[in-house]
Amino acid sequence: MKYRPAVVAAAASVALLAVTPAAGAAEGGLDSLPACTDVSTAFGDYEQRDLKASLDITADELVPGGDWTPAKGSVTNLGRRDLPEVSVRAYPWLQTDDPEFQDMTKFVKVEVRAADGAWQPVNGREIAASVPLPSGRTHSYDLRIRVIKDVPAGLGGSEFDFTGAFEDVYRYPDTGKEVKCLGTAPGYDAVRIRRATTAPEPTPSSARPTPTASQASPTPTSTPSSAHPTASPSTTASASASATSTTSAAPVPASVPSATGGELAATGGSDATLPLAAAAGGLAVLGAAAVVFARRRRG
Repeated sequence: MKYRPAVVAAAASVALLAVTPAAGAAEGGLDSLPACTDVSTAFGDYEQRDLKASLDITADELVPGGDWTPAKGSVTNLGRRDLPEVSVRAYPWLQTDDPEFQDMTKFVKVEVRAADGAWQPVNGREIAASVPLPSGRTHSYDLRIRVIKDVPAGLGGSEFDFTGAFEDVYRYPDTGKEVKCLGTAPGYDAVRIRRATTAPEPTPSSARPTPTASQASPTPTSTPSSAHPTASPSTTASASASATSTTSAAPVPASVPSATGGELAATGGSDATLPLAAAAGGLAVLGAAAVVFARRRRG
């Protein structure tokens, strides 16, 4: 959040600058003047165009108990007249209905660097600096901001006013009467308060149901499916082929060549077929000899 209505900013700034006299400010100075917006309340036509204020905090988040965060505040004279005295204030606050948190100076600390380089605390109710500002010139202020360690847990952030003020004159439109009053230029920025968060613990069940790719790949590839299935059918086929060749060759011995076994190899036969064929031939010869022997005895 980097913006808010200008009316709210102006009202808050005027209240700050008009309520309490600044420490070290001379009597009859800027803080003794009424706010120009209050003087012109009946007419509501006051608007200054001479002074512009801005605030830039380098970090968007502040950590409770953390180190100082740099910030830069500046006021610029946009008018044609020189401003003999311009004061500025830095004030952390919160737009809330809870009065405890409307004034954030208890929890958010602000310091400004003085001319001698030392850091001076700014509590929002004292002038941080008061300098002359010629026409067209800008004056900058080095600030630093931090959040205390014991900030309430319910606070999520803080808003900052960096307000410039100068002596102005309001002229009543009905009478022409002139009244010296305090003109203000609100600058604004805001920060969040970062809370420490605990990283969620990983759930142990996430690794169990679904194996990773490296774990899943060895399951199908590690089984020796390529060796066993091919070896079993080839052995069975050769055995069945041998049995077929043996049974078919037994009744027809003439089909088995005695000089070569190439035809058996081509048909899947085995070398055991040759002894079987020779045995069948021997039985046939013995049978023929037995017939001849029987005939001779009868004769």
